[in-house]
Amino acid sequence: MALMKYCNRTGCRRLVPQGVKYCVAHTLGKTEENRQRHKEYDAHCRNQKAKDFYNSAEWKTTRTRVLARDANIDIYLYIMEGRIVPADTVHHIVELSEDYSKRCDMDNLISISEATHSMISKAYKDEAKKKAMQQTLRECMSEYKKRLAG
Repeated sequence: MALMKYCNRTGCRRLVPQGVKYCVAHTLGKTEENRQRHKEYDAHCRNQKAKDFYNSAEWKTTRTRVLARDANIDIYLYIMEGRIVPADTVHHIVELSEDYSKRCDMDNLISISEATHSMISKAYKDEAKKKAMQQTLRECMSEYKKRLAG
């Protein structure tokens, strides 16, 4: 039997399998809410070159390779806290807007969870914190590679 937890929606007491965020009742609304949020972001904020890249076969292939390389786990949480959390995001350590040539550089990509990505995104808003976070992410990848080799 799978491990169960409560739905992430505040106040919801429905049980869902570990690794699933929301129960069916809240997934449906959340999915539509996310679609609308992404649609607005795409229309008003997202760089068109970046949008085209994220929809490309090149990115989809690279993303799949990175997740496989990292065993589909959040590398940051694994190294920093010793926790194994499923990864659902591949993050560019050096952002596309900083250096587009690193868009598919495997050494510039790290598998993380959505929650970790939100935390990293907040750090990236301040230039000093961004540089420190980028260094931390590089160190996490270096340590992960050492553990794989050892």
